Amino acid sequence: MSTFLLASLLLFAAPQHKTPTQNPADLCTIQGVVVKAGTGEPLRKATVAAIPTNGQLQVAETDAMGRFELKGLYPGRYSLSAQHNGFVEQRYGQRSAEGTGTTLTLSSGQKISAITFQLIPSAVITGHVYDDDGEPVLGAQVTAMEYVYIDGQRQLERNQGGQTNDLGEYRLFGLSPGQYILEAALRADPSENINSKQGDVPMYYPGVPDAGRAAAVSVRGGDEVSDVDISLRPVRTVKVSGHVLNAGCGGTARDGIVLLAWQNSSLSFPAQTWPVNAKAQFAFELHNLTPGSYYLYAVLLGEGNQCVGHQALEVGDAEIDGVVLTAARGVEIKGRVRVEGQLDFNLGSLVVGLSPKRTDEPSGGATADAVKPDGSFLLKNAYDGDSEINVENLPGNYFVKSARMDGVDVLRAGVTIDSKHVPGLLEVVVISNGATINGVVSKDQQPFPGVTVALVPDPPHRGQRRLFKSTSTDPSGHFALQGISPGDYKIFAWEGIESSAYTSSEFLQPYESLGESVHVTEGSRNSVQLDLIPIENSNP
Repeated sequence: MSTFLLASLLLFAAPQHKTPTQNPADLCTIQGVVVKAGTGEPLRKATVAAIPTNGQLQVAETDAMGRFELKGLYPGRYSLSAQHNGFVEQRYGQRSAEGTGTTLTLSSGQKISAITFQLIPSAVITGHVYDDDGEPVLGAQVTAMEYVYIDGQRQLERNQGGQTNDLGEYRLFGLSPGQYILEAALRADPSENINSKQGDVPMYYPGVPDAGRAAAVSVRGGDEVSDVDISLRPVRTVKVSGHVLNAGCGGTARDGIVLLAWQNSSLSFPAQTWPVNAKAQFAFELHNLTPGSYYLYAVLLGEGNQCVGHQALEVGDAEIDGVVLTAARGVEIKGRVRVEGQLDFNLGSLVVGLSPKRTDEPSGGATADAVKPDGSFLLKNAYDGDSEINVENLPGNYFVKSARMDGVDVLRAGVTIDSKHVPGLLEVVVISNGATINGVVSKDQQPFPGVTVALVPDPPHRGQRRLFKSTSTDPSGHFALQGISPGDYKIFAWEGIESSAYTSSEFLQPYESLGESVHVTEGSRNSVQLDLIPIENSNP
């Protein structure tokens, strides 16, 4: 389902109610400087942010000498970042554009005055968009896309974008170093009567309709790559039309949406979307489709109800009319969380949900539900398919020890939903006796801060996303991983990799011999020494 249902993540730092420190001497200060990487030139009016684990964001601006000061900070752990117009944002401890950075721990009354941020100038890509006659295209949307790892799959995600001017020119700025796939598209009004025999579809540099065959554009910090021209040309397309059959939401359903996604595609967003409503009998029309294999997906919303339908769709050279997509209500699953041993936290802080085991098709999953203080929960909108259990907000050293439904172990095998059968009680057991791994990452026998440390289950269990864990080394090169389920793992330390790349079996393949094998048992305390995988070997 994550192939095409994109969730926009809103990051914010909300003020937290906390008792102020009574003694001003307990407050902390961070001082430092922001400079341009390579030259050391001080950067004026750069913004430096201190984000505490719990508390309120604090921000400072650099002076003419690039200096900043963050005062009145409570003791605790902080993430620091610096940004400036025309430069790539940098996190404290980040050693590369792909690095995760590290946290800074402040003790009571501490003053740190040696923080240095070296910002890399951002890159720019410019070019033109032309039609098939070589004429400039006005108002084309050009988007730079990057490959990212989503649920272990390498997919393209949109980054920076802009429109062409009257000369067909575009300029994409603020880009981090890396490789980009460029998409150019005309934004047609779906209500217009578009010629179904030939239409405008997104094209990828230099002018191909398939993102998988596009040429990547590489940029380094401060680069301005010009003359990256894209050709938009009409191709043979067809129209698909039909309606959504409301088979579960009754008369309360008023609105909804139909989405079309490519099968086996590297794109993480839908090919097309179409709003539907009850007045128009939930009819939809999808235009300018090229032949291929798709998934058709619909969501109808009623008063407290949600109905979903999905099916595979093969598009050829002829129009397809009269498609009927049935949207039905999912089943409800009652459950209970039980703590084995001493309970030292509020069960009401936990959230239980189901996620589809397969990421290449819209099946499985269920709406996550907050656990009640007595441990009970109710999962709604569970649809046919195979899913795995997620338990969020587990504190400290807790892990999910077992999960059973209808007497079957579903923690490892997963939950299979069949709407023809009423599911039984989902019983989840958590325990505070998780394993812990501590260690140091070093290079040339020196500790190495700000690197990604990833714990990866051995191959038979890599389909269980809950078993993966990661952290970053602190300024002393130390790391700690908690709440680990018993089993066999490998642990790696990369100087710089793409976020969540370690969840991909394909990415891990060349590194298998570089990981440290570790066997953990319930409650075990393990210590490992890791050699750094340097950045030149981190992204093969």
